[in-house]
Amino acid sequence: MEKLIEQKKSQPSPVIGSTRLSHRDDRFPRIVQVGDVAYAQNKNNDRIIAAHYYGGLHEDAGEVKISYYGMSAFHITTPKGLEIFIDPWKNPCDPAWGGIWFGNRMPMTHCDIGLVTHSHFDNNAYEMLDAGLLMRGMTGKYSFADVKITGLADKHIAETESEVYTREVMEVLYPFPNVDFEDRDNTIYVVETGGLKIVHWGHNRQNPPEDIWEQLQNVDIAILPVTDDGRQLTPEWADKIAQKMNAKVVIPCHYFIEGINIENHGWGEAADKYTLAREHTVLQDATVTITPESLKDHKQHVMYFGGVVNFEKLEHRAKKMTDSVAKVPEVKPVWENA
Repeated sequence: MEKLIEQKKSQPSPVIGSTRLSHRDDRFPRIVQVGDVAYAQNKNNDRIIAAHYYGGLHEDAGEVKISYYGMSAFHITTPKGLEIFIDPWKNPCDPAWGGIWFGNRMPMTHCDIGLVTHSHFDNNAYEMLDAGLLMRGMTGKYSFADVKITGLADKHIAETESEVYTREVMEVLYPFPNVDFEDRDNTIYVVETGGLKIVHWGHNRQNPPEDIWEQLQNVDIAILPVTDDGRQLTPEWADKIAQKMNAKVVIPCHYFIEGINIENHGWGEAADKYTLAREHTVLQDATVTITPESLKDHKQHVMYFGGVVNFEKLEHRAKKMTDSVAKVPEVKPVWENA
């Protein structure tokens, strides 16, 4: 095993459509598919079929659950049990992106619908989703079981207005030579379920066209990539966006988390100052349960996961890495119990 690991570490970066190790430094590497075969999934569609026939996977629980997996990765469970995952992350395959950015990796995670907002490595790890359905950049409306998803196609942020991440710095980190290049695209997702309207901003620019804003009114939960140093959105821009959407709750994301992000590898600060300066709740668990009733008195209230994520983090790189996998619900034909 040790010899295999050393051999794999010395191999050049994989090309599109190749098979590679899931992580160059994984103690127990797992072979996954990337590039044009990243959609190969190790599961069937029994849950999707069941949800199609019965409008869900169990009785209406009357609540929505949101779990945080670090970066911009969120797992949403609808009242009838449908599981949606947005923006799984991984270390870059291409050394041009600076090598290893994460000291941990996101575990293989079950979902029924996997969504990706844009094609950057910290948002598009399809291979880490055990998904029944995968969509990147989905534009338009999609309704299934007890969820409606609207995809609003726009562009990735290119000018952060941060004192740290200036246009010059961003052009080095994220070169945008042409607006037609795929990695400048971004899709804002609006997830409606259980009487809640949830917006996942992705890494969208701050000033999308007015027709997009018209579809982002009276939002219950806005998931925004806001950090104290403004790597994507500055606190000031997050406030403006939340106000324009009339959001009841803001959930920060895409910030530095000790045990996941490696210091000085593209990550700066968390969102502690942003959170504490506003009406807020610091969440003690990686999953929050929400109903429309629970949000009725909120106005741009910040719900902050901080360093709490829905899997075990590594304390430091020297700690032995394990091939941990998130808890996967048993996948069987639900109609057997109907």
